[in-house]
Amino acid sequence: MLPHTLLLLTGVILTNSQTLNSLDEMYKVVELKSVLSDQLDEYIHTVALNGKTKERLQKYISKLHNESISLAKEKLEEEMSHPVRVYRFFSELMTDLADIDKLIGEGTDEINDIMEQFPKDDELDLAADAIIRLQELYGDIADFTLPRENNSKDVLTANELFDIGSRCMDNNNTCGALHYMLRAKELFEAANDVDSLMMTLEHLVDLMEQEGNFGYALNYTLLQIEYYESVGEQETVEVLKDSAEEYKYTLGGKLRAKKKATLSEPYNCEPSTYFNFNYQQLCKGETVITEHTDKKPLHCHLYTNNNHPLLRLSPAKIEEINTAFGLSFAHDVLTEREIELLKQAASSKFAASKIVEGREDIDGSVIQQQSRSSNTGWVFDEENKVIQEMSKRVATILNLDIESAEPFQVLSYGIGGFYLQHYDWDEDEDSFPGFGGNRIATWIFYLNDVKEGGATVFPRIGAAVWPEKGGAAFWRNLHYNGTPNDLNLHAACPVLKGYKWASNKWFHQHRNEFKWPCKLDSEL
Repeated sequence: MLPHTLLLLTGVILTNSQTLNSLDEMYKVVELKSVLSDQLDEYIHTVALNGKTKERLQKYISKLHNESISLAKEKLEEEMSHPVRVYRFFSELMTDLADIDKLIGEGTDEINDIMEQFPKDDELDLAADAIIRLQELYGDIADFTLPRENNSKDVLTANELFDIGSRCMDNNNTCGALHYMLRAKELFEAANDVDSLMMTLEHLVDLMEQEGNFGYALNYTLLQIEYYESVGEQETVEVLKDSAEEYKYTLGGKLRAKKKATLSEPYNCEPSTYFNFNYQQLCKGETVITEHTDKKPLHCHLYTNNNHPLLRLSPAKIEEINTAFGLSFAHDVLTEREIELLKQAASSKFAASKIVEGREDIDGSVIQQQSRSSNTGWVFDEENKVIQEMSKRVATILNLDIESAEPFQVLSYGIGGFYLQHYDWDEDEDSFPGFGGNRIATWIFYLNDVKEGGATVFPRIGAAVWPEKGGAAFWRNLHYNGTPNDLNLHAACPVLKGYKWASNKWFHQHRNEFKWPCKLDSEL
């Protein structure tokens, strides 16, 4: 922690949340850069340093100071709205901090305390994972390996491509590794960076061999042989020649190998993606029709809950989306003041949302390595009268008892932030101690408009809800007889650009037995 006097001076305290999923946390990092710049400036004037060390530290002092000005709070959201910029922000930060740490040695207690407050390497891992996830899900529109007509700045460099490709290899994502390594190879060749090119070719040979693309493995091995022969590394050449002969044998002899090594055919790879097809199509804005998609016309209407006082003068504007489980959207439910209050109340409590690892996907055989990336903060009705009124309004629209409701779960999603397919109900009702029964209904407030991505999708009914500031999606989780309805499987699509704020509120069965009574048809 920062010393008490320094905390009073800066007011900069990072929470236990994921920094890239919170604009407030990102800005705290920018503020810390300014504090570190001042402390380093004081350090070089009080400690005897040799000329080179002092010169390098002065460059960092200037860089940190300039970045804290250029990334002022009003500019930060726009600057950090692109995945490549976020990745670059953390990549440069980790590199700079590591170099500063070497330059200052033991440093001072003040500097060491500030350095300890910066995000750790796992934030860079998250930023790289976000880029990989976005490309795998959204395809060409999220391919940051090539310049675009309207944006040549936010393109990954050769070294960045190599880094992300290496991370794919670490995660056994061969297709992803090939995608980034092949582009890195092109850029290293164009820049005549031979050392980096040889290292990339070494990885590409292994990757192509893993996927059975022996013609490609042979081609890249021959390129390596050509280079190492030119620099006289004969021992390496002999090892590579043995590998080349093995590839030729595997390909069916020299003639067939020669043809395969021309790379005239596209390479094969088995994607390791964990995205369900309907989920992927809906996230991309494509139309998905299932047997549970509503065929009849749906309606929009004003709802007052039998002229309830809370809705009499301001009826809820309800849009039906699917009747299978009452999926609907309420427009203009929150005011700007209420939105900001909810966000502020949650921000100081943010922690990384729980991540589920290594379980089988709900829809079948796909294994999830990571199912969620966001920050969570819980906001209770007792904290503020305005929050209480918001809860009452939601309960009135749903015609449910507020006493059975959970507090507001406020979520902040950064670049690539997502939540894979899941249910809000649980087969074991004891999973919700203190609330009385299963989750009968879900309500999701959208607290901002998202630049790109971030939809809430329902793969089994072919429906997608796109964030609309001040609006809310809601649905029934259970049949009227109390059994779970598996059609409401849903997911949060990754945020492609910008940030996403949302807030969930769940209602339980207790005290709602007569609000939503059983019906004769067990399927309802």
